Amino acid sequence: MTEKGSGSAEQRLYDAVAHWNPDTGYGLADTIHAACQALIDGLDSPTLRELAGASVHDSSWDVGELVTKSLEELEIPYPGTVPPGFALAPGGGVTRRPGVDFLRLEVSPVPGGAGGGFQVQVWVNGTEMTSAGAGLGMDPYDVLVPTNRLVAVSRPCTVAIARCDCGVYGCGSTDVTIARDGDLVHWDWSLEVPMMRGVSFVAAEYDVEVARVAADHSWETFERAAGRRVLTDVDRDWLLTYGLRPSWVANDYRDQELFRVALQIGGDYQVFVDTPWRGRSPDELAGEVCATLALPPSAWHATWRAIIPTLTKPPKIAGPSWRPARF
Repeated sequence: MTEKGSGSAEQRLYDAVAHWNPDTGYGLADTIHAACQALIDGLDSPTLRELAGASVHDSSWDVGELVTKSLEELEIPYPGTVPPGFALAPGGGVTRRPGVDFLRLEVSPVPGGAGGGFQVQVWVNGTEMTSAGAGLGMDPYDVLVPTNRLVAVSRPCTVAIARCDCGVYGCGSTDVTIARDGDLVHWDWSLEVPMMRGVSFVAAEYDVEVARVAADHSWETFERAAGRRVLTDVDRDWLLTYGLRPSWVANDYRDQELFRVALQIGGDYQVFVDTPWRGRSPDELAGEVCATLALPPSAWHATWRAIIPTLTKPPKIAGPSWRPARF
């Protein structure tokens, strides 16, 4: 975790409690430390003193009781009740969080030990957040393509921003809730938080940076450029009429001269459509892929794999050129 909480003493205690997970124990030491710091900062109540003297070895139930009673005695709202982008004011009440933070985004290669590929790294005030959180930035396909999920709108939305060092989101996870508030954009962290406070940006500066990273394709390989075009241009509504949803796109790991689109039919089947590169540019290849996917699936040359082992027959939409996939 990077910098500790800032703002009022009430806000620092609130943030620590908000980031404590009673089920896993994550953040318990920070919560106890925050109670100690709150006493130093001038907050005081009988139960806050008990919380400050608690141990990380105490039961989550007992500590939870102390936390709840401490917040009640201090008239501090329970986590989840303060609107995004607002902070607790000294002595009570809430105030709008100022736009004092700075954002920089960059797509960079993933270390080979984490499976390769690319990640979207996030710098706030010069400190990289994804490594301070779950460990690794999300793949650009999960954040920037086909929709730039970092674009801020008035309705708060939660976006996965970091995954475990192993490359899997869910094994380790950092989320951020993004909300536009007039001339500000607020980020509030959840799960494995990289810092003990939310951050707020000047909206005009934020919008420029988010648009810049989405428009910068200098990092792309031919494979990634073709993938971006396919994921952006494919007619998803047409595919959905057949129950198909794009799942992933990449070169076939066994044959780098084949570009593969993986689709899924609910939780029942995977469908694979392969297209040879034949020395073509990413735009040319993506154009052929999208043209193929615009045909009825029965006209495709495709392979299929049942996700449910008891399904032994091909999908109902399969055509005469469909074959079982081999791995």
